[in-house]
Amino acid sequence: MKTKLNLVFALLLSAVLSITTLNAQEAKTDYGMAEVTYMMPKTGMEKAFEDAVKAHNEKYHKEGPYKANLDYILTGKETGWYVWVMGPCTFTDLDSRPNDDAHRMDWDKNVSPKVYKYGRNEYWRYNDKLSYRGDASDNAKLENLWFLDIADGKGDEFRGFMEKVKKAYEKKGKGHFMLYFNQFSEDNGRDAAIVWTMDKWGEMDMDDGGIKDSYEEIYGEGSWEKALDVWRSAVTSVKSQMWKIGVN
Repeated sequence: MKTKLNLVFALLLSAVLSITTLNAQEAKTDYGMAEVTYMMPKTGMEKAFEDAVKAHNEKYHKEGPYKANLDYILTGKETGWYVWVMGPCTFTDLDSRPNDDAHRMDWDKNVSPKVYKYGRNEYWRYNDKLSYRGDASDNAKLENLWFLDIADGKGDEFRGFMEKVKKAYEKKGKGHFMLYFNQFSEDNGRDAAIVWTMDKWGEMDMDDGGIKDSYEEIYGEGSWEKALDVWRSAVTSVKSQMWKIGVN
């Protein structure tokens, strides 16, 4: 009986210590995340919708982690949707986001009446270690996004591939890409996103030769084709879109 009591006490003590340790940990906030909300305005109210969102952002989302802008999807099945983007922020920032009565009333009175339908609400975390900003513009007008479905159990392979790709970009010293991971998996083919920004459509016609040569200078002749085999094994689908950045 005494042995059983000692065991129960030990288990309880272990649980208490675990909780104490968790509470003592500091929040990790050295990252950037974007909250994105998809919205389709009512037909014929697109301009009024844009103006209403702009006015709301000027009041409540002008700077800091709550800064927001409105993007527009130009290609694919979601053409015509708008995407409200807030950030870069952290989950901790969300606890103090604008949420008072005035904020809610402003949105409900001025924006919502112009919205036909709300769509996705997602949180995309930027991965600095697997991205290469290189020549990315800070004032880009367009972006090409690849939404990736990562095969089950292939996350490490995908990250390993992207790590090598970053090194190839660094060796070349030209180009850029930004990698984001969806923070809430819905099994909908949107596990990760690779983003390239552009100042104009004409950049889609430019061919800089890719990174094959730089990659094989690092990893040896024929290594690029092997790397593509890893990509094909880890990534089951790619959905590409063009967005207009900051329509308002």
